[in-house]
Amino acid sequence: MHIKLIVFMRQIRNLSVIVILVAAFTVASCTKAKEDKLGESWRLVMMEEDSTVTWLEVWQFDGEKLMIVKRPEGSTSMDTIAHGTYSLKSGLSKTTMTVSDCTYPLYNGDWEVLTLNKDILVILNRTDGEFVYREFMKE
Repeated sequence: MHIKLIVFMRQIRNLSVIVILVAAFTVASCTKAKEDKLGESWRLVMMEEDSTVTWLEVWQFDGEKLMIVKRPEGSTSMDTIAHGTYSLKSGLSKTTMTVSDCTYPLYNGDWEVLTLNKDILVILNRTDGEFVYREFMKE
């Protein structure tokens, strides 16, 4: 009876290791899929009071680098207004994008990725009780 219990415990341990490995692989795959979706240019959607949409700011994700460019009002050229680095961390229930070393300090910190698909990116930053919400459309 004692030997059967030992064998049973080993099987449980082996099964637990397999479950942990599968879960880790799933989370890693999820992060890679999100990185692939994010890795392009996104136009910041800004709604004016009269419900018109302006496209003044573009966030460009390349590898781990983030560049934010802006078209000055009345101009056709784009100027770099900020740059930094970013990383993604996906869990089972949420994805977080961490922006660091950004030359525009408002954008540094952890952003919760609320929506990320082939056309839309929505992120939210909660810092010191303040909320910064950004909606983007793929360029």
